[in-house]
Amino acid sequence: MIRTKLLTAAAATALLAAPAAFAQTAPAQTAPQTVPAAPAAQTPAAGQNVIEVLKANGRFTTLLQALDQAQLTETLATRPAITLFAPSDDAFAALPEAERTRLLDPANAQELRNLLLFHVLVTDLTTDQITGARGPISTAGGLDVTIDGSGEAIAVADATVVGPELDAANGGVFVLDKVLNPNAAAQGDNEDAAPATSSPATSVNAPNGEPAAAVTTTASPPVQNPTAGQVDPVEDPANPAPTPN
Repeated sequence: MIRTKLLTAAAATALLAAPAAFAQTAPAQTAPQTVPAAPAAQTPAAGQNVIEVLKANGRFTTLLQALDQAQLTETLATRPAITLFAPSDDAFAALPEAERTRLLDPANAQELRNLLLFHVLVTDLTTDQITGARGPISTAGGLDVTIDGSGEAIAVADATVVGPELDAANGGVFVLDKVLNPNAAAQGDNEDAAPATSSPATSVNAPNGEPAAAVTTTASPPVQNPTAGQVDPVEDPANPAPTPN
């Protein structure tokens, strides 16, 4: 399998634009006696796509149901160079029951689709590429997710990769211990912007204690000196002005 290292823009566009009708074409069923039952967990066979790897592993019943509900199963099975961060059944079980039920409600299919696309990279990212590196990468949903391979375990946002990568014919699967939250990523982007500041409003109360509707200040006209511009008469030496005591 060719392990691609760069995000293919055309593939990303095709994934996001996949029509709803494209997602769920049921394969032809063979006679039951000719199809052996798959074990609960097994090593992926050569040629298995991402979806087949999930089914063979046995720990992703809820994720597979969610992918069907969001009409992404066929898309992920047929697109090349896919990396799937796959929450296990235990990860989905850790969600509040009401939240899990709400997400799987057909009325919320678009929200579920957005959540699942936050778990998908349109590139085949390997463990070797992640180890020792840290940084954001764009998901199929359009939001960035931070991957940290600098520690003992690989971290994807606030989730941890448990176990080795599961190889598939069209990519790879990293098992997560937690369901990722795309809303948290979106809020993190908003927090990077400088918060708006505002000065506190000054309230003015009327004499009755109620807030005044409006306050108008009118400047008083200047007071004129009535004697301004007058000149004192010259004192007559013969009739001096009286001196006040």
